[in-house]
Amino acid sequence: MTRPYHRQDAARLAFLTGLHTCDLLVLDDFLTTPITGETAAELLNILAAREGRGSTVVTSQFDPEDWYRSLHDAVIAESILNRIVSNAELVQLDGPNMRRHTHAETTS
Repeated sequence: MTRPYHRQDAARLAFLTGLHTCDLLVLDDFLTTPITGETAAELLNILAAREGRGSTVVTSQFDPEDWYRSLHDAVIAESILNRIVSNAELVQLDGPNMRRHTHAETTS
């Protein structure tokens, strides 16, 4: 069983340092479910520390304006989304859901 990380745990701090300094951070299925205020604050800290240091790729089933629903603190939500969207290249895809399409092919 893994033990929960404490805020000053060396392994946790090393992990966060890696997120702050990596060349590319990928946030996949971003905010498809609500997150806690503590997690949102940690995400804000990670994104703030990454400014000017590396690229961040965000994938989501939702448009950026819909991400606010998963972030309950309006100030933190605005800060997170501003850091992600302000210098972003937005690529929105239209078309069929490929998971459904692939599933239909494998079950027929």
